[in-house]
Amino acid sequence: MELLDAYQNKTKAQMEAQHEHEVQKLEQKASLRRAHLEQKIEEELASLHKERTEKIKHLFERQERELEMFDSESARLGFGSLASFDFPKDEAR
Repeated sequence: MELLDAYQNKTKAQMEAQHEHEVQKLEQKASLRRAHLEQKIEEELASLHKERTEKIKHLFERQERELEMFDSESARLGFGSLASFDFPKDEAR
């Protein structure tokens, strides 16, 4: 009976040690995967920020070109001197 009890205790201790080892391996694996995903998210956010900045820059450049075209077309049509007129402000209306 004592030999059986000792064998069961030894087996139980071995299984608990193996279980603990497997838990540690899984936690380490999950930690590495989490770190990889966090790095990937940071890279993606940086890429999206760069893309957004480039789009905004492109839109400002486009707006500037369109304003220049509008100004030159307005001047060509004789509306270039509108800035010199004294229009009443909204408050006076």
